[in-house]
Amino acid sequence: MSLSITGPYQKSLYEIDLESSINTNFSSISSNTTLLDAEITTLSGNVTALNDFIAVTISASATCTLDLTTYRNFTITNDTTAGKTLEIANSPTAADTMLNVNVKLTFSTTATFTYTGTITWSIGTAGVTAAPDPSAVGTFIVNFKSFDAGVNWLGTYVGLY
Repeated sequence: MSLSITGPYQKSLYEIDLESSINTNFSSISSNTTLLDAEITTLSGNVTALNDFIAVTISASATCTLDLTTYRNFTITNDTTAGKTLEIANSPTAADTMLNVNVKLTFSTTATFTYTGTITWSIGTAGVTAAPDPSAVGTFIVNFKSFDAGVNWLGTYVGLY
């Protein structure tokens, strides 16, 4: 006895549901891969920000902006007596973001140096130029921490070297 098929194969409801489920899962995996790629790129940028540093030379009567878009570690060189202002910009916006910024200030001449924003120094109050005091020539190490995504900063003057 021979077997003959008279029409096209008809999938069962089970096969149709299974195929639909597989296609949905593949779509989900594909979109998650795209999201994962974006997260890896962001993570890579954050690792660079934590590990790398950028050198900044301050010109006469300049504002030195510590741009947190890319870096968290800064080396700043000042070689003029003109007053300088240091500001922190572009903090991440997530409310629960803790930030740590390290700054190495090198002064080859004395200068008036002020800080913008809400910085409370370990020895002073917000907005007060408490440290470092560049009335001496040398290298100052300063650390800034924020526990609220850069709204408020805690400044620590590590020392003069």
